[in-house]
Amino acid sequence: MDAEAESTGGGALELERITARLEQLATELEGDLDDERAAALVREASELASQAGRAVDSAVHGSPAPEG
Repeated sequence: MDAEAESTGGGALELERITARLEQLATELEGDLDDERAAALVREASELASQAGRAVDSAVHGSPAPEG
């Protein structure tokens, strides 16, 4: 059970990091941006959302989710 608790804790920490970055991106996207910068931020947010999904899966199942 200890390994599972550590894995879940790691997933929670990863989710906190991702959430904090998504909040920063949202704040920046609310500003006056050129199209290129906005597109870059949206791409990063999409990648982070994918990472968040994997972190949730890892936290729920206690092991890394297979990619693909």
